[in-house]
Amino acid sequence: MALKTVTCLAAVCDECGQVLENPDGGEAHFDTEQQAREVTATYEWELLEDGRLICTEGHPDLLEEHGRIQPGPGAMTFTFNTDPEAGL
Repeated sequence: MALKTVTCLAAVCDECGQVLENPDGGEAHFDTEQQAREVTATYEWELLEDGRLICTEGHPDLLEEHGRIQPGPGAMTFTFNTDPEAGL
C-alpha cells in the first residue's frame, strides 16, 4: 500500500476554533482558498473585513458589531399587503 502526503485547507473559526464540517460529518477540506470561501459562505460563516473567519453559531454579538448578522435558516419573513381591497 502506497501512502502519499496531501496538503489541503480546512475552515476554522478564528473565535472558537470550530472546524467547518461536511453535512455527513467529518471536517470539510478544500484545495484552494477561493473554494473554502465559497463553501463557508454557503454555511453562513462570515469573513470579516479584518480577515477573520467566524462561524455564525456562537458569535452573534461579534457579527452584529461588524454589521454582518443575517437571519438564520429558521427565520420568519413577513410580507405586508397595503391594498385594502385584498382583505386580510
